[in-house]
Amino acid sequence: MIPELQKLYYYEIDHAHLDFDSDPVYQEKMARALAELEAQELSPALFSLLDAANQISFTHGFRLGVSLVRWALRG
Repeated sequence: MIPELQKLYYYEIDHAHLDFDSDPVYQEKMARALAELEAQELSPALFSLLDAANQISFTHGFRLGVSLVRWALRG
């Protein structure tokens, strides 16, 4: 991940602009995943995997947003 985007990702999380825990769908899916794993919380390895997946998704969304702005400005 580009360091600047990673800083932006963590800034958004730290300032509650990206609040996964408040999303009911996220909560439901996390509860189901933990139940299947018979765990109360994520292991460090799974947390790291989830964090990496979230960063990848954030980066893709950011790039898509920039591309859409560029496209809109051309037309």
